[in-house]
Amino acid sequence: MWPNLPYRWKWKLKRWTRHMGSIYEKVSFRFRFLQDDLYEFNRTASPWLHAFSILLSIMVFASLIFPLIFTDQREYIQITRITDQILLIAFGTYFYTRLLITPQKIQFLKSRWPEGIAGTLALFIGIELMVSDNTYLLYLLEQTGLTGAEQTLLILVQIYLVFLVAVKVIQAIPEILAKNINPARLVLLSFISVIIVGTLLLMLPSATVDGLGLNMIDALFMATSAVCVTGLIVVDTATHMSFFGQGVILVLIQLGGIGIITFATFLAMYLSGGIDLSDRNVLKETIPGEKVSTISKTMKRIVLLTFSIEFIGFIAYYFSWAEAIPDTGERIWFSLFHTVSAFCNAGFSLFTNSLSDPMNATFLPVNITTMVLIILGGIGFMTLWESVTRGKGKNRHKQFSIHSIIVFRMTAFLIITGTVLILIIEWNGLLAGETFGNKILYSAFQSITSRTAGFNTIDTAAIGAGATLIIIILMAIGASPSSTAGGLKTTTIYVLYRSMLANIIGTDRVEISNRTVPNAVILRAITSANLAFGVMVAGLVLLTIFEDFSFIDILFEQVSAFMTVGLSRGITGSLSDPGKLVIISSMFAGRVGMLTVAVAFAQKRPEPNYKYPEESVMVA
Repeated sequence: MWPNLPYRWKWKLKRWTRHMGSIYEKVSFRFRFLQDDLYEFNRTASPWLHAFSILLSIMVFASLIFPLIFTDQREYIQITRITDQILLIAFGTYFYTRLLITPQKIQFLKSRWPEGIAGTLALFIGIELMVSDNTYLLYLLEQTGLTGAEQTLLILVQIYLVFLVAVKVIQAIPEILAKNINPARLVLLSFISVIIVGTLLLMLPSATVDGLGLNMIDALFMATSAVCVTGLIVVDTATHMSFFGQGVILVLIQLGGIGIITFATFLAMYLSGGIDLSDRNVLKETIPGEKVSTISKTMKRIVLLTFSIEFIGFIAYYFSWAEAIPDTGERIWFSLFHTVSAFCNAGFSLFTNSLSDPMNATFLPVNITTMVLIILGGIGFMTLWESVTRGKGKNRHKQFSIHSIIVFRMTAFLIITGTVLILIIEWNGLLAGETFGNKILYSAFQSITSRTAGFNTIDTAAIGAGATLIIIILMAIGASPSSTAGGLKTTTIYVLYRSMLANIIGTDRVEISNRTVPNAVILRAITSANLAFGVMVAGLVLLTIFEDFSFIDILFEQVSAFMTVGLSRGITGSLSDPGKLVIISSMFAGRVGMLTVAVAFAQKRPEPNYKYPEESVMVA
């Protein structure tokens, strides 16, 4: 070191280096205490900051629904302006408070510089607007060509705050699960929460074309129908809802189809570092049939399968409508909306007459794409994943699970049987005058869509009584468990059928493909069917009291609502408010499942360690 310097200078430099090193150690030691203090303060202040961010987002939502509260335009503008000023100042203060208590300020600024710029501008603009109507900063920004800087910045702040609260809620999911909340109640609360948010959003003026928003009962109906992937509508989605309103419905469909708990937990696994064993025990109840150790993988598979299939469906729709919808942006939106709606078995459409217009009714690419998406969404994620793994060569020599075997058998049987029966009954009826190929296409589509999808390529109200009864049966059976669809479920019907057959031939157990079905599964199937029948009858009785339509129309509407199908004989928009409430309750109960509703409010009793003597009862 320093080879050309005299010895005296070398000695002085060494002494100076040692002296500076000692100073650095002393400063570092003192600064370490400061860092520890900042860390402790940061940890203490963190809950308050979280609460403050939630308060900001509540103010954002309040500013969005002000048009629904104030009828006086001048009062609304004044209140909104004050709220916007507070939001801008609070957002800037929120950012600088976090910067102040963060030990690593340089790293914080480097990673959050866009938020820092927005926070600084928000703070200055908010203070200037509160002090004076005219601001120099806004004037300078407008001189650079950025017009409407205040509104643009406020919109960005609102989006950021809503996103921030969403992240905080998602990060809190593991803590909620760790409290061992009743899984059934957790499912109910998740659906209710999303329905409430969806209702408020659909009541906003920007949700409808006329700028008035939906009234509360209609907004609740549409939000429930979307979250419960039903498809019954009281206003035309295509013409009455704006782009924003259609977007809200699309998000609600996706959340309801994929499962709110599933999607939120999937995000939580990435935002919160995963979920522990106790959380998985709770989630196991929301995904029946899964082992605790595989819950995390299963949720990832569900999300991966959903978005992969929807992407393929989007591409298919996009090219299918190349001529019918020449505008690229409009075609992208139509393709995305119908892909999500079809795979989630929701039945919402951006065409006024669903798919029964001449452009789509017999157009083979659209029909095939829709039917494939409905079937894939209806057979269930577990069966889909089993099929995917076997298609890749994994477990090729291993037998399908009994669950998947039943799903395959029932799906094929119901599609073929429904197609044949509708074709025969309506051959000289509604399908008279159609070509042979179109008759088969119409019948097949109606058979597939009747099992909770809700799209239609023919006028449902014009179908004869015989075919209507077939459709009602298909709607009641529905699709398969762990799917995006509703109904009693194919496996439930099959287990009930085999248990009835076993009772007839005199055996004391149910066997399927060399496997014995546990008695607990049979009891669960019987319980689900009985609860569903009870709710169906109760809703049907109430509708006959409140509504003045024919019994077949009311029966069709109630079955369609409870089984989350979405088909209608044209009476949905004419229902009274009490009738709409009955249908809303039916859609909700049908989507979450009556067994889930019952378990959510039932008091579990400990298993007794004794058994009473048996005694026979005559039941038939």
